[in-house]
Amino acid sequence: MSAVATAYPELAALEASGDVPELIAQVRAAVVAEPARAVGDAVVNSWLSRRWTALAIQRAALDDAAVELARGRDAQLDPHEAIARRFVLPVLGGAPWRELPPADRQTLSSTTLVLCPGLLGALMPMSAFASTAPLLESEFGVRVLVADCHPAASCEANARDILRAVTRGEGFAVDGSELRPGAVPPGDIVLVGYSKGMPDALTMLAEHPEVAPRIKAIVSWAGAAGGSYLADATAPLLGDVDVDAFLHGTGGRVLRRLVPAAEFARITRREDEFDISGAVGDLRTGVRREFLDQHRGLFDDLGVPFLSVAGAVRARDVPYFQALSVLRLARRERVNDMQLTQSQTRVPAAASAHLGTLRADHWDMAYDAFPRQLRLGSRHLSHPLPRTAVLGATLALLAEVGLIQ
Repeated sequence: MSAVATAYPELAALEASGDVPELIAQVRAAVVAEPARAVGDAVVNSWLSRRWTALAIQRAALDDAAVELARGRDAQLDPHEAIARRFVLPVLGGAPWRELPPADRQTLSSTTLVLCPGLLGALMPMSAFASTAPLLESEFGVRVLVADCHPAASCEANARDILRAVTRGEGFAVDGSELRPGAVPPGDIVLVGYSKGMPDALTMLAEHPEVAPRIKAIVSWAGAAGGSYLADATAPLLGDVDVDAFLHGTGGRVLRRLVPAAEFARITRREDEFDISGAVGDLRTGVRREFLDQHRGLFDDLGVPFLSVAGAVRARDVPYFQALSVLRLARRERVNDMQLTQSQTRVPAAASAHLGTLRADHWDMAYDAFPRQLRLGSRHLSHPLPRTAVLGATLALLAEVGLIQ
């Protein structure tokens, strides 16, 4: 850990001494005592990133398919090294996956993981985290619930759906086949905001701060906390139009600039709630900046830790119809996932930590491989990121530092 201003100088000394078990114990003690103060501290922040990176690579190295893909033609390459090179953007010194121990296995039966889906999520070829969530439920004993957010509604409207998930346990099983009835979830709640799901979740917290004690962490998983520059370009092209006219006319073509894989024929429920202009308008960077500026003090006072994981790609690594988006975003910020820049995934609050950046595009962060007939001729929709490993590493880290159980 670098020599920076910190309220926990003993932690820096512990890492320098190499006493990792005691360091893990002391970080946990600090976070349990004062979660917001600890997570916001520069030294603890650095440790969380380093520890998460180690856990993510260690877990992914157990995935034979991910290792085979990562090794490429070098079948003898160490699996951890191969995973690190292929899937993690190298921003840390050393090799934490070799230097740090695996996490202790824990059962998180008192935790509910509430997933907040992105724009047009219900209209994608498959559900986000479809294969990942059941595996996490099996491994950790955690309950996974998908908030019944509308695929094209404003943040304010979707905040009501997330509130019902948090307070009543209402939402979908992750495969989308079952709308689970209301039942108060077990104590600890972790909100995972994917894409537009992140500003939806932040809006819920701003409007209902009374639920903050139940929320142990909010994870921006390629979340559009700061909005999207692509939405800035798209929003002015949208108007208040009839849904049917929109979907079958110019509006649908405009919206496909943001989400080309959406299947509008899958609209089967809540059609009267479609507010496409409101949904995209809420993703504009100016709107999100104003929101964050307005509520920064509240978020700091509530003390809910905010964690972020971002994606990063090059134009040649994404579907051909998204390459231009990568290049456009690169004019703003080199590190982007074809929909968002890395900085846009972070919440500028005192208790905020960026865990890491993965070599993955925006859809790879959440979706399994697209069916071949829906890949639009692209060979980049196979989505090889070991999502279960990296999202599982996030849960393991939250458990290790005592935020959930």
